[in-house]
Amino acid sequence: MVEIKNPLYDSVAVSTQSIHADAHLRVTADISAPISVTTTFDYAKDSVDGYNYGPDQRYTYSRDTTPVVAKTEAALSTLTEGFAVLYGSGLSAALAVLIEHRPKKIALGKCYFGIRNVIQQYQQLVGCVQVVGIDCAFDGVDLVWIESPINPSGEVLDLCGYALRAHAAGALLVVDATLAPPPLSYPFRQGADIVVHSATKYLGGHCDLLAGVVVTKSAASVASLHQTRSTLGLGAGSLESWLLLRSLRTLSLRVVQQSRTAARLVALLESHRRAACATACHHPSAAELSLGRRIAAIHHASLQFSSCSGAAQSTCGFDVAKQHPNGFGAVFSVRFASKTQALFVARHLKLHRFATSLGGVESLVDWRHGWDASADPTLLRVSVGLESYDDLANDWKQALLALDTSEAAAAKL
Repeated sequence: MVEIKNPLYDSVAVSTQSIHADAHLRVTADISAPISVTTTFDYAKDSVDGYNYGPDQRYTYSRDTTPVVAKTEAALSTLTEGFAVLYGSGLSAALAVLIEHRPKKIALGKCYFGIRNVIQQYQQLVGCVQVVGIDCAFDGVDLVWIESPINPSGEVLDLCGYALRAHAAGALLVVDATLAPPPLSYPFRQGADIVVHSATKYLGGHCDLLAGVVVTKSAASVASLHQTRSTLGLGAGSLESWLLLRSLRTLSLRVVQQSRTAARLVALLESHRRAACATACHHPSAAELSLGRRIAAIHHASLQFSSCSGAAQSTCGFDVAKQHPNGFGAVFSVRFASKTQALFVARHLKLHRFATSLGGVESLVDWRHGWDASADPTLLRVSVGLESYDDLANDWKQALLALDTSEAAAAKL
């Protein structure tokens, strides 16, 4: 069968890859790729093993793969600089990595609670699997799993540093790059061995599909991943695959703009927080206190970059901008002085939908403690969409002022 990944598109821009990287698999005259709703396909006329879809493609049963899945994997492979395998969700993609490599000792960093649940399920099925933190020694570790940027803070880790540590111990490095898809980050360039994405988020980008992706550096491992996917029924459906392919066409346009808007919002909120802090040289005005005094902290990779630039870069330990050449991601977190304040702001933002998930074209704000008991109850996770920066900034201003007014009124009672 024809190679899924077309090297002709490796050297073109990301926006061009998004649109044309699957063109070599086109058989019909459709401009938009057709959706394969069939579960089974006619055999070739001359042989059951012959090509039955164009001159060099063969499909038999949709649990194995379909034309639209192949196209989506082709586009993802080129975009991620590896070899992509598509799954029904990010968590099934994570499970596939564990089944494929069968680790006995996992070093696990801060991550989405669903990944912790998948690893716990793997421990129950396999037994005798040890999990340690990424700050522990990697003695005996055979798989290091990190998330960068981290959910929910939006902060990033030194991928080169963890790659060096993992490889020195003989371990594989898995990077969950869900919060910074191409062109924001390329973890293979920093030494990752495997990259995973919840394609439900930025790759899908419209809050209308569930999918996951495993990307490897070797084409040889794809056949094994495909076999396990088919055996366990972990594949993505035809509609979800088509929706994902449609979304990839605008990937660069979406995530770069979302990342820029997020960085501006982070800078604005951080300026409000700082302006509300009294120092020997600054006495906050009433207006400054109204906007910023209840913001305890802001977390985002852009603030890591600011604190690590210039003479202070040695305190950071790695080049944040080099690791994220086209933006720091569109997820950040805000901590307030109390849980009540956090929930008040979440409910009074008008352009940010109060809902879970992230990566869609609409801005979302989520109280993570409601899903994950280990999350800080004073923290809100913000996923920035494609709305105007000015409108989102004004939305935050009115919510913060509403909080100030509410607490001032309560204090008078």
